[in-house]
Amino acid sequence: MKYYLGLDAGGTKTFCLIGDEHGNIKGFGIAGCGSYEYYGVAPAAAENQKAVQAALAEAGLALKDISGIGMGIAGADLPEDYEMLDREIYTPLFGQIPRVFRNDSMAALRGGTREPYGIVIACGTGCVCAGVNPQGRHTRVGGLGEPFGDVVSGSSIGLRGIQAVMQARDAIIPPTLLTKKFVDRGGCADVEDLFYKLYRNQLTHQDLQPMAKLVFDAACEGDSAAVEILEWGGRYLGLMINAVATKLEMRQNEFDLVTAGGVFKGRSPVLMNVMSAVVHGDCPLARIVMPVFEPVVGALLLGMELGVQVDQTVYGNLERQLIEAGKKYQVNFKAN
Repeated sequence: MKYYLGLDAGGTKTFCLIGDEHGNIKGFGIAGCGSYEYYGVAPAAAENQKAVQAALAEAGLALKDISGIGMGIAGADLPEDYEMLDREIYTPLFGQIPRVFRNDSMAALRGGTREPYGIVIACGTGCVCAGVNPQGRHTRVGGLGEPFGDVVSGSSIGLRGIQAVMQARDAIIPPTLLTKKFVDRGGCADVEDLFYKLYRNQLTHQDLQPMAKLVFDAACEGDSAAVEILEWGGRYLGLMINAVATKLEMRQNEFDLVTAGGVFKGRSPVLMNVMSAVVHGDCPLARIVMPVFEPVVGALLLGMELGVQVDQTVYGNLERQLIEAGKKYQVNFKAN
């Protein structure tokens, strides 16, 4: 029997999942922040090791029993990041076990679709778009933060919402439903109370979170300012997707476009509709789908594909196993 390991290391948590060649789940481990960008290399290494050792112990296995490893690692953005992380964390941890080392967006893509290729657009705290074409070539755009052009996120949508409130206060734009929503969220008497509390730092943007939800809710009620914000967001996300499709020569291909992240769970369909229109203008055969599995499952699949043909039988068994594993570990491995 061959065993495979998937590792999803992020800024909040690190998940490790172990399965066999038939898609049977054998072990699971969880730890804290596994990305070096937050607290440094040594703390990240410790959390990665903690998650891996917990999964191995649960499975009753040792690293020598693992035939392949798939990794989706937040903070692995540039070639030198991969070299440093492999040298400082993953070679000491895994030795010479065969492994696929990717950015966490690629694990989200592999878990998001049943196909070995496609494109993922992830938009929540930040935004990133990544893809793999049928020939196995991969690329990504974004994912480096707003100073490097990642202008659309839950944070930026929320910020544009509060900016619209202040613009309406000054009569630069017409009155907007956003005003009452932000006033109520802040527990303020009126927009003047909201303005002065923000100006005097008696109230912060963090106190108003999740601000993006207020924008989606207002757009759902037909507010023009909120609709304009979501149209702006949808256009930019569509351009990101088309950039990846162009780089991978996939514009005329059929492929799954996986939408991941909290921004795609908003009540209003405006952002998604505009994004879809922009994408289908360049990629008419793209299928916009919700993700199937969480990124740690994608990481496991990347590892399994080093030695296993992941066919529908394996997928079916894996899906059944993940339902039971989710109950056992109190983790939802299915994305929807």
